[in-house]
Amino acid sequence: MPAVNSPSLSVLALLAGLGLALPAQAENVITWGKPAEITGFDVHVAGTVASWEMYQMVYETLLTNDDDLSLQPGLAESWEEESPTRFVFTLREGAAFSNGRAVDAQDVIGSIERIRNPEVASYWAHQLGEIESMEALDDRRVAIELAQPHATFLPALAHITAAIIPVQEYQAGEFDPTSEMLGSGPFMVEAHDQDERWTLVRNPHYGRAGYPRADRMNVAIIPDESARMAALRDGRIDFTTFENPDAPQMLGATANVEHHPIQTTNYYRLDVNALSEDSPFHDRRVRQAMNLALDREAINMLVFNGTSAVDYPVPAAFGKDACRDLDTYALSREERLERARALLEEAEQPAPQVELMASSANQVLVRIAEVAQQSLAEAGFDVQIAAVPTAEYLQRVFTDGDFDFSASWLAGYTDPSMVIQWWNPKFAVWNLAFQEEVPELSDALAAIRATPDSPERDEALSEICAMIDQGANLLALVSKIDYVVYRSDQVEVTLADRTGSANTWQYIAEFAPVE
Repeated sequence: MPAVNSPSLSVLALLAGLGLALPAQAENVITWGKPAEITGFDVHVAGTVASWEMYQMVYETLLTNDDDLSLQPGLAESWEEESPTRFVFTLREGAAFSNGRAVDAQDVIGSIERIRNPEVASYWAHQLGEIESMEALDDRRVAIELAQPHATFLPALAHITAAIIPVQEYQAGEFDPTSEMLGSGPFMVEAHDQDERWTLVRNPHYGRAGYPRADRMNVAIIPDESARMAALRDGRIDFTTFENPDAPQMLGATANVEHHPIQTTNYYRLDVNALSEDSPFHDRRVRQAMNLALDREAINMLVFNGTSAVDYPVPAAFGKDACRDLDTYALSREERLERARALLEEAEQPAPQVELMASSANQVLVRIAEVAQQSLAEAGFDVQIAAVPTAEYLQRVFTDGDFDFSASWLAGYTDPSMVIQWWNPKFAVWNLAFQEEVPELSDALAAIRATPDSPERDEALSEICAMIDQGANLLALVSKIDYVVYRSDQVEVTLADRTGSANTWQYIAEFAPVE
């Protein structure tokens, strides 16, 4: 966790440029250029990184992760695994919500019950596993009994979707998590203008003495990459992120602009429609041919300038070898193309015409599509690219199933057994419109949820990887790097070298304006 420190701030010009009011203590302001607005207020429901990174400013989870993705205390200062199914959590003394009320055991129980409530429709309920019972042993201790061993129960508690909300206020109708935010994290929301800006202020009851270091954080919503670069150049924002590796290089000549690449467990992917009878990919052999013909290394080199790496269903960041020996990855490109052409001949589709969709709002995904188009042509595929508005992309892929294949990316979380669960569409739900359920694979995925990290689990991961590869329905491409760029003369930052669950700003409480 390298800390990066810096020198001086022009706050008046900064705030004037953003059209934001000047707070009483201007020297304690930091400004974040956020690439996208949240997609919903409900921390237990919204499944987008744009939402998660805002929630992480306001809410806390029982557990958290360090740079090695190991579990660390969060709201729970300690926890005991009394048996494979029984866990006891002790809440941090002095933990309080931003309204001043102490976080207690009933908040934990009520928050988890809400996630599990089918009416809330939280996609995270399955990741927590089946819970038999929960009991408040006293105000600060909670006992949770699982119905059966669930190896990723603790890692699932460390994801922001398992945030602890103020249940007393929620049940009394004084707090509506679907339209407002109230948590125990470092900041609280003061103001919000949809698609324009947020104003966050220090949570005076935050449990870590002396933090956050900033009194106020202004958040400017700036989706356009060029606009974010301009805002960094002229000092209107202090820090932001880019998916495009060209952005940090283009800003490299600007004085006092620094960048820090963060390795993540996330990766870019292709969603392939196995269910639509109108798509050539309804035939598994055509999907397999496409998977073999993809040139993942070309995507790394041509889109990411070699800063990324070929990735796998079990993300490379976990250090596992589960998928690496599959023919899709291990064979030479010439051998893979030969097999791809043979599969297309066998399927009697030597030149399939397919449409590759990407959101026009994300030029990195469009560039991935362009490289994929070129590499697939070598096997005989006729690929047309459709760069469409995000709303259309979401509707066609995840609701209507009206597409051939599409480019996106996948969150890898903090444990291999968590990310691969998405290959069971009944577990995942979000991919029901295009993902084929394979009973044998679903059974293997259910079994591994009870298997702790061990050689036995590694062997099971390898078997699961082979089944995933056989189905060729959701394809890992290359790892996703978060490129953090900041003004070293305006803000002191603390950044991780590696994160899971898209927690790029996990040390936000340590950010401060340069004195």
